[in-house]
Amino acid sequence: MIKCVMIQLCKCLTGVSILALHVRFCYLLLGWIGTLVVVGVQLAIAGWIVWAMIRAPD
Repeated sequence: MIKCVMIQLCKCLTGVSILALHVRFCYLLLGWIGTLVVVGVQLAIAGWIVWAMIRAPD
């Protein structure tokens, strides 16, 4: 049980680290406004995909 919890925590930490690096890289390339636009578009696409997966027929 503890092994599964530790593996899940490591996956979450890796995901958050990758997200932080992605935002930092966008900031260095595009500035704050560009980063907000890129992240906003990505969140909109992710939301649309989640909505489509929930509404998908079985």
